[in-house]
Amino acid sequence: MDNKQLTMDNYLKLIEEALAINGDSPLKEAVQYSLNAGGKRIRPVLTLAFCEAYGGDVRKHAPAAAAIELLHTSTLIQDDLPCMDDDDMRRGKPACHKAFSESDALLAASSMAYRAIYMLEDPRIIKAVCGYMGKVYDGQKLDLGGSPDTLRVYELKTCALIQAACVTGVIAGGGSNSAIKNAHDYGYNLGLAFQLIDDILDGEGHESAALDAEKYTREALKLLEAVPNNEFLTELTKKLLHRKN
Repeated sequence: MDNKQLTMDNYLKLIEEALAINGDSPLKEAVQYSLNAGGKRIRPVLTLAFCEAYGGDVRKHAPAAAAIELLHTSTLIQDDLPCMDDDDMRRGKPACHKAFSESDALLAASSMAYRAIYMLEDPRIIKAVCGYMGKVYDGQKLDLGGSPDTLRVYELKTCALIQAACVTGVIAGGGSNSAIKNAHDYGYNLGLAFQLIDDILDGEGHESAALDAEKYTREALKLLEAVPNNEFLTELTKKLLHRKN
């Protein structure tokens, strides 16, 4: 690979190739349906961008990035179930449990999680990602219970998965422990900004949400100053603040 960073299209192509499901699993259709429901692939792109920033081989580690997307999508399937948020639609399409069945959705989500762990391979990455995923489920529990601490729910449900993506990339790229900590902190700030923008786009943001999103984005950008070859990550972080969907 040359010294020029890959583009978003390059990253997305690698991710889609790694997400391709071979074989004749009876859950294949439900899994593919959910993976192709319109997600922007921001989390796996972050994984590859951090990996490349620290000199890692993004082609070699594309499966790890795809694993992050599998985990993210599995949580969305679970969130939509009648026993959770009870949502019939996801990104303008019937949720997995409506397009198929509740049992298929539950099995598809579980199979995606185990496939993701298999694809992560590196014990250090697996340990880190599993730690973050535990936080995601804690956040869902608080959300279901109507926790008044919205920031805490965001930290667990949204930030943890983004942190998992960033940290996975740093480890894959051979970054130091301080680089891992920096990516963790970046993911926290980006995650809060990302969720606040989501709230605004959904018409649920409070009056100061835009200002808060800008504040967390500025902190994320400041943390990127310590990341080598950070041009792509810097541009992406700014774009996410101003996204319209």
